[in-house]
Amino acid sequence: MIGKKVAAVQKPILAVDIDSTIADITTPLLDLIRRDLGKNVAKEEMAQRGVEELVGDPDKLHRLRELVWADPDSIPLVDPDIPRILAALQSKYEIHILTATLGDEATVRQWLADHNVPYDKYVHVPLETDKKDYTADVFIDDNYVVAAEISARNKRVLLVKQPWNEGLAKIHTPRNVTLIDEWGEAEKLLLQSMLRR
Repeated sequence: MIGKKVAAVQKPILAVDIDSTIADITTPLLDLIRRDLGKNVAKEEMAQRGVEELVGDPDKLHRLRELVWADPDSIPLVDPDIPRILAALQSKYEIHILTATLGDEATVRQWLADHNVPYDKYVHVPLETDKKDYTADVFIDDNYVVAAEISARNKRVLLVKQPWNEGLAKIHTPRNVTLIDEWGEAEKLLLQSMLRR
């Protein structure tokens, strides 16, 4: 039909966290804890004791997390396949970076560009728990509490397995939360129609 507009099909929104989901801030953070606090801690030990307990002072931990993003060259990708996987997912999803990172936006955006991480929108929220109010169809995060809160809103979450969430997820995995060992699993799940509108 001539002159009739065809409505564009809107892609479902995939909201993806940055810290410890895309950007491995844990490795440089543990290096800072070793250097500044003299505590030799392995990433795996964070399953028994959270980083808050390891540092002991919330203000000090806040400063250390800021210091990590002050040196973005020290931050590797959680998985080297993330840029390829997100590029593949971008054909089916609108990808929103949804983060409460302490890194300033310009630095984080440059880090994403330097690592060829594709996305359609960048959104910073004041608190991690604010993500539960975000309008997205599927979320990828590493924070168990955030995943549980999003799940309670009847939304799907892929929880990237990390030492600090694995034990909790084994005790109780909330409805709508899927624990994934690596990003390749996220790619397979997200390309299945069960996670798309």
